[in-house]
Amino acid sequence: MSDDFAMRLQLQKVVAYRELCRSVRRSGRENVFFALILLLFAYLAWENGNGRPAAVVALVLYGLLALGELFVGLFKWLLPSAEGVLLDGIVLLVFVGYNFLGFLGGVRPPGWAILLGLFMLWGAIGRFKAYGQLRRMFAQRPSAEHMAWFDDLVAEIRAADPQSDELALDLPTDPHWKGKLLGTTVFFVATRGHTVLIAGPHDFEILREKADRGTGRRKALFSIYDVPHPEFEIADASWANYQKWRIAYPLPAEPTSIAGNS
Repeated sequence: MSDDFAMRLQLQKVVAYRELCRSVRRSGRENVFFALILLLFAYLAWENGNGRPAAVVALVLYGLLALGELFVGLFKWLLPSAEGVLLDGIVLLVFVGYNFLGFLGGVRPPGWAILLGLFMLWGAIGRFKAYGQLRRMFAQRPSAEHMAWFDDLVAEIRAADPQSDELALDLPTDPHWKGKLLGTTVFFVATRGHTVLIAGPHDFEILREKADRGTGRRKALFSIYDVPHPEFEIADASWANYQKWRIAYPLPAEPTSIAGNS
């Protein structure tokens, strides 16, 4: 395994962990929603309990669970990581455990509560399994500094202009990609969303039509990892940057051409 290939694998792990963190951060909204449900349960328990000690206990415990959910949601928003998945599982399991203890104490829950408890138990088990898989997948996690460096690089690629930066590409296909030709490692960043692809010299290709229509743009085709993208118009600056880079890192064999392309 070459050093360049190993480096791309490590960068792809950074991309995967970056996407995981974003997913964890987005899921924090679910914790807020579930906290509101728990507060509703606390209100119903108090209203139907007529001030009995059991109602007070239910109010306190549901309130604590709601605070726990809000804490988990805040943690996932501020410090998104694989541990957010673990905390989700713990909160769900505490909710199930509380209801199970109530059942053992003689409190007969309604049918919907039993179904909800089983659903929560299934969700908790799924979270614990997912966390175990994430721990194995990301045994060596990117550091905070590495993640910040990568975010800065993504921002730099999006802002790059092929006319002033000979390492930059602008590929207005679907999705619209901005590229950075850094030796044998090439970055492609979607202009919308957070998708980032890491490629080597043999993982992608750009083809352009031969006819010059005098507009500074020609029709082109872009494919990466054998996935073709819709036809688009590529500017001369992007094509010149790509051609210069491709001379230094040629494809292993003559690329399959289409009529009218070069």
